[in-house]
Amino acid sequence: MNYLITPHGLILFITAALSSIVSVVAWQRQYRHSGKMLTLFMLSIAVWALGSGVEVGVTAFTTKILWSKITYFGFVFAAPLCFLFIFSYTNNWKWIKTPYLIVIALMSLITLLLAWTNEYHGLIWSAFIPGDRQLNILIYEHGVWFWVFELFQLVLYVISLTILLKDLRVQKSPYREQTLTIIIATLMPAVAGVLYSLNISPIPGLDWMPIFTFFTGFLFTWSLYHHHLLDLVPVARDVLVDQMLDGMILLDDQHRIIDINPSARNMIRNGEKIKIGDTLSDTMPDFYASLTRGDGRSSTQILSFKETTTNNRFVDVRFTLIQREKNSINCSLLILRDITKRKNIEDSLNQANRELEIRLEEIQNLQAKLREESIRDPLTNLYNRRYLEDSLRREFAHAHREKFPVSIIMIDIDHFKRVNDTHGHTVGDRVLQELSNLLVASFRTEDIVCRYGGEEFIVVMPGASARIAFQRTEDFRKALEEKTMSISKKQINITISAGVAVYPSDGETVDLVISEADKSLYQAKASGRNRVIAGQLVN
Repeated sequence: MNYLITPHGLILFITAALSSIVSVVAWQRQYRHSGKMLTLFMLSIAVWALGSGVEVGVTAFTTKILWSKITYFGFVFAAPLCFLFIFSYTNNWKWIKTPYLIVIALMSLITLLLAWTNEYHGLIWSAFIPGDRQLNILIYEHGVWFWVFELFQLVLYVISLTILLKDLRVQKSPYREQTLTIIIATLMPAVAGVLYSLNISPIPGLDWMPIFTFFTGFLFTWSLYHHHLLDLVPVARDVLVDQMLDGMILLDDQHRIIDINPSARNMIRNGEKIKIGDTLSDTMPDFYASLTRGDGRSSTQILSFKETTTNNRFVDVRFTLIQREKNSINCSLLILRDITKRKNIEDSLNQANRELEIRLEEIQNLQAKLREESIRDPLTNLYNRRYLEDSLRREFAHAHREKFPVSIIMIDIDHFKRVNDTHGHTVGDRVLQELSNLLVASFRTEDIVCRYGGEEFIVVMPGASARIAFQRTEDFRKALEEKTMSISKKQINITISAGVAVYPSDGETVDLVISEADKSLYQAKASGRNRVIAGQLVN
């Protein structure tokens, strides 16, 4: 195999070596998820740069194509792994769902497969044109899928860059320098790739993207050692923890206290006596008991510490495991927050709400009772004249829409004055009550029975024709005629007269129909009483 040494080929080999070194250093920080991602990202660059270094040096056409395919083992994964590394580094990994990972992996694998089968479809490279002979360049004309994958890579990088720039705005040193280094390290090859895709290059056909990954490897190496990328952790513990308003207790894997701040001591009963090494079961037995009943990984509980015989202190306690390495639990953290004031306010509000609900229910019941009393006759408990007028308007409107009749029956007790004169008004009232009960029991459930005034009653029968209303009233009249009422040890017999009118044939308004029913009632009385007359049937 003939190989031509070129300047850009040497740069590519240096890039591969440098990227391999970065991946080894990053692997030493694999306890961080971002360390694993950076390792894979730099390995993909190393494979890409190594393959490109060989490709630019070999002279045989078929060998160049072969090594171009080999470079795709690194090229197709570089941008996706860069994307994943940035999401992990910026603590946004929660947004990376399994479906997204599947799509990213499929795009890379499909592109790799198409590259290795390009001679059958030309979707990656559509043609190959000899370029600068001194630099041993082969110009690749790209197919449709190459542009699809280029767009896919560009979208991933734009998203990554947006996240980095967003964090850069609020970060302080040294994290700001770390983020700025990552932006520069990834931006340079990204821009070079776009220019290559647009054929903007001083040397036609030369792919500057893998060459510029040299700066990616260099900048990451510099940041790992100079800015302690993936390794630097803030250590201002005394200022931060001791002055926290929230209490903090740090436990070892045996739930022994290895650190406690002043706020935590103030919140716990006898907190000033707590010593390093005391167990959680001795210090906070109630919380420890609930913790052992749970999964042991996280817990939240509100504890009550009695301060006096009448006052309690309420503390919100949150327990979280601190885990650095997989399946290796180093310690646990308790965060305590005094919520006594909030709890007292909540309890007062809850008590006030309960009292308000009771008062509101009483008011509603009273209003319902008043509404019911306003539409009921106090003596007979039948609906009164006010309710009758309202219900008739509703029934007539409904009957008008649905095209059905409404019968109105006006009933009057025959010679009721004699009952009052003979037996007294108390007995007369009992007769009215007894008759009211008989009317409700004798007519349909959907019918409306009202006391119209004095000894007069009205029954509204929705959907009933004149004949049905007449027959129902006549049956009631006959039954009442044969019935003897036993009231106050007195045997009383009464009869009734009734008039029937029907909406809309006897009138299209409430007043007209009631007037017709009244006329029929008058005829019944004039004809000798104890009878029912329906004007329509007589006519």
